[in-house]
Amino acid sequence: MLAEKQKQLGSPIILKLKQDIRTRWNSTFFMLERLIKLKEPLTIVMITLKEAPSNLDSEEWNIIEDMIPLLRPFNNLTVELSAEQYPTLSKVIPLLRGLQCSLNSKSPKTRLGSFIKGRLSENVSRRFDGIEKQTLTPHFSRATLLDPRCKKVAFGLAQNANDAEASLVAETATLIRNVSNTEQDTVETNTNEDDDNIWNFLQSRIITVQSQTTTTSSATALMKQYLSMPHMDLKCDVPAYWNEHKSILAPLSNIALKYAIIPATSVPSERIFSKAGQILSARRNRLLPKNLDTLIFLNKNM
Repeated sequence: MLAEKQKQLGSPIILKLKQDIRTRWNSTFFMLERLIKLKEPLTIVMITLKEAPSNLDSEEWNIIEDMIPLLRPFNNLTVELSAEQYPTLSKVIPLLRGLQCSLNSKSPKTRLGSFIKGRLSENVSRRFDGIEKQTLTPHFSRATLLDPRCKKVAFGLAQNANDAEASLVAETATLIRNVSNTEQDTVETNTNEDDDNIWNFLQSRIITVQSQTTTTSSATALMKQYLSMPHMDLKCDVPAYWNEHKSILAPLSNIALKYAIIPATSVPSERIFSKAGQILSARRNRLLPKNLDTLIFLNKNM
């Protein structure tokens, strides 16, 4: 009856109702969203049926209409951070800030809607208040700073961005120092092997000049050079960007790629287990006797 009523009302697509699943919060959002889309034909059908359950009253419909705009940003964020084809870790901080701005812009019309909005805002702030700080999870802020689309603009507090910059400068300086020590050891070894090499004079001068420039100042200059470059478009391929700038921003590019490959959620790995479960099931865990006999015969005759 619901399908027929949609056809009578001229709906281009025939939709079905959706049922929420307890283990997936966004299924509740999908259920409420579908209810609103089918509000008119569903109400007509409910009135027509003699033994139909009680229909939603006007206040309940208003509450549902308040819930959908509040839950939609959470669903969009979930989809963005559950991807597999592009880096996601650097998106966490800007998406959370965008989520907070989106919630603040909503104006629910019901008391329950206003209450839910307040609780959602409080929980987002409480759960993710320290995600920008260099404490237990510094990789989020470092990945964001090294994202050419975000840099310092995505941070909620400028101090958190500065702390992330300082930590990356220290990490870059350590990497430069390790490379420099390796090269210096190689040069000294080659020099000792050939005391009559007329290029020893130039090599010794180069080592002296390099030693006068501290690794920290080099790392600081490298970071300033990166931050002074223009922000990239939101469709920018972050790994491709760092590979293209590898020659002028190394070794900062190596550090950026290290953080870029970290997934923001466990969804991609969970999908692997789900696919494995579909392939290896109770009904597909062994060969059938006929197939097993065929396999043994083929092995004997090879």
